[in-house]
Amino acid sequence: MTEQPQPAPGNRGFYRMRRPIDVSGISGTGFPAEIAVFSDGHAAIHWPGKYPTTTPHPGGLAWTEGIHCHHGTTLEPLPDPRLARIAEAHSKSTSGGGLTSGLCNECELPHPCPTYVWATTDRDPLATWDPADDEAAS
Repeated sequence: MTEQPQPAPGNRGFYRMRRPIDVSGISGTGFPAEIAVFSDGHAAIHWPGKYPTTTPHPGGLAWTEGIHCHHGTTLEPLPDPRLARIAEAHSKSTSGGGLTSGLCNECELPHPCPTYVWATTDRDPLATWDPADDEAAS
């Protein structure tokens, strides 16, 4: 019997599938599926299209990629709409003619302000944020 890959605990989160080619003609291209990875490493993939289906993948993200990622298909973290709204609120201020002061719309600090950097930086969503982390990276 072939040994199955084991799930990797700690990779929990939400992902979306980016598929450039649909070889089956059923699931579609673009972002046809969403993946949830649980704290024990197990995963589930959901296809919300014409025939909505959810399938468990006890082998976690490795199984999901091994089965579904072909012909250029990739998995990427699902964007958090709350962070997008925060980033939008902390965008660079502009006036009617497109002129800018170079300051953040919300907090009036030089853009990009620490909040904008936090909202647009790819990081573990379950981690705590210390502004000093971003200062040290600058």
